[in-house]
Amino acid sequence: TPLWTANLVNSLFSLAILITAGYFFIKRDVRGWYIIAGEIILGGSGSYFGIGSVSLRTLLLILSLGIFFFYKLKDKKIKEITGDKLFVIIFGIVVWVGISALIGLRNGHALSNVFADTIPYLFFLYYFPLKEIITNDNKFLSVTKNILIAALVGNFIFSTITFIGFTSHFFTLQDYYYHWYRDVAGGKITALPFSFFRLVLNEHLLLVPILLWLLAELIKQKNKRLNWVLAVTILLILAINLTRIYYLALVVGILMLFRKNYWFNWLKYSIAFLFILFAGFTVIHLVASSGQSLGWEIFGLRLQSIASPQIEDSSLSRMLLLPKIREKILSSPVWGQGLGDTITVYSPIFKQNITTPHFDWGYLEIWVELGAIGLILWFAFINIMIKILPNQLLPPLSALLIINITSPALFHVLGIITLVALMAQFEKNTND
Repeated sequence: TPLWTANLVNSLFSLAILITAGYFFIKRDVRGWYIIAGEIILGGSGSYFGIGSVSLRTLLLILSLGIFFFYKLKDKKIKEITGDKLFVIIFGIVVWVGISALIGLRNGHALSNVFADTIPYLFFLYYFPLKEIITNDNKFLSVTKNILIAALVGNFIFSTITFIGFTSHFFTLQDYYYHWYRDVAGGKITALPFSFFRLVLNEHLLLVPILLWLLAELIKQKNKRLNWVLAVTILLILAINLTRIYYLALVVGILMLFRKNYWFNWLKYSIAFLFILFAGFTVIHLVASSGQSLGWEIFGLRLQSIASPQIEDSSLSRMLLLPKIREKILSSPVWGQGLGDTITVYSPIFKQNITTPHFDWGYLEIWVELGAIGLILWFAFINIMIKILPNQLLPPLSALLIINITSPALFHVLGIITLVALMAQFEKNTND
């Protein structure tokens, strides 16, 4: 962080993991992919571990894919990849991303920004090994499911400790922990009235898609006890996350899960989920405020700001970005500005002009950086996903599509990994 440099132990530990994974990959041992799954699911935004200034996640990506494709070429099995029906669209996206990276560099964008925007798209290539692994290794899905359960419980504990720490003033804004939470964990902390703190982490991006999957399982009466525990855990995290687009995605996803055959279970569990979310927020706010407020005024304000964005600074900031984004799109509508682009706009929060790589409008950011060509490729990919995925996997996909309206959900590392997992799981079911 700006206040504390990384310890050498971190790099040594990361190097040990990288060497171990490399050994397994060379031996064609599936345990190498267990390490990949563990780092992605447990590693949050990917900034916890690294060697020097490069994250362990990026190094594992390069190492694993490099060895995977090397063996495909060596074994003369490259047609298993090129013959896949999703190869053309994935290859098209990755190639155009490479071209957009060059456009970004030509336009003078910072190398670090171009690199940060390019790397997530390479995670699309995980589709090819993942499809093979879940088809040939029966233990992989159960292992990753257990890792995911651990991640959800761990995130709940992490969020609870952080929330209590700030509410009790044990932690304070701008202290060491605050900077670690923002710069390493990749989170955001916002102080609200009555000692309530809104906590956001990048991995919260996946909470609603997972919650919708759990709801679908509960509607079908599958693993009720475990799914209930995990669902309540996620709902309580969302209660202190307070991201409006997540709530909208949840409601739309719930509506998409409606089936005549399960209408009563759908109604029962949907009402229960929404009640737990609202009641959880109320109780947490009541405790944080020492009984002074139920917090409903905050809840109402944030929902109302969807229609009247000028009443809240964060919504107003997003609206102020639109004219600047429009200018960038019009200046290069087809080819785009290239990856690594930034935008300068007046911030009502900081009361000054700021330059940021965050556009706060997912689809418009794709258009700005990748141009109309990139946007068309994305829409073509989404169209393929909608056509091939079974009905039970469409609500999680729809949640990502809605969240991407105001957040970089689709082209975030975790968003792309989710898309890859959905595709690979469908291909496994098709082959079975």
